Amino acid sequence: MKTFIQSLCTLLFLGATACGAPSSTDVSDPGASLDTTEQQARCETCPGGGGGGGEEDPPPPIVVHGYEIDLPLFRPSMLPAGWCYVYVEAGGHIWPCNGAGKATMDWLGGNTVFHASRDSWYQEEIFYYSRLMTQLPATDGFVPMAQTMGYYSHPQNLPGLVRGSVELLVPNQWPLPGAATSEITLALQVQENGVWVNKATSHIAITNLRQMHELQAVVYPNQEVRFVVSGKGRADHEMRYLLWKVRMFGAQCYPDFANGGACL
Repeated sequence: MKTFIQSLCTLLFLGATACGAPSSTDVSDPGASLDTTEQQARCETCPGGGGGGGEEDPPPPIVVHGYEIDLPLFRPSMLPAGWCYVYVEAGGHIWPCNGAGKATMDWLGGNTVFHASRDSWYQEEIFYYSRLMTQLPATDGFVPMAQTMGYYSHPQNLPGLVRGSVELLVPNQWPLPGAATSEITLALQVQENGVWVNKATSHIAITNLRQMHELQAVVYPNQEVRFVVSGKGRADHEMRYLLWKVRMFGAQCYPDFANGGACL
């Protein structure tokens, strides 16, 4: 009986080995969950591999570390200077205090929505009905609509991922025929020698369906970093876009938003 049990155990062990028994080695990829669908993150300033037939140097550690800068598009208490909120029932208009049709919403520190329109609206009960409208000048090219800016640092002086995201659509608008379509470009930039340099860019076709778009890039510590959203203009029409979210994660701040946004 003992011999039979030993033989059975031997067969079971051989079967497990042939079918691929679980390994005790952890082969999981710690970066596999990082979303790089818009732009493949890479280290552009790291030293090269070993060369001369030697092994490649290991890549630098990539970390996700920082503070989320979320432009307060629909917070009446945090409207930038020159903008007013006019209450109407369960919501209200957001428009330039001087009565202009559009103006720049500037929270200072590089956190801005350009060409914001008086047709913007805040709905306090159903956020979905809120909208911040931008109305770009008639031009044949891409025009900046919004940007957020901060500073990247890390306590261990490591490079890290900075991610920018925007939620928007292009509405149907007269006299353009049919369902609206357009394009946007996204850019994550760092400042080098006083010049803004792209670290990641994305060109996206959009429609009249509300969608979120994002991209990310690896940046090195102690750099100013900004996320810029630009919309396609038309030479024959002032194009309108609706914004719900403009934010950047990975900066170590600057915001303040007139004291309600922390940092600085």
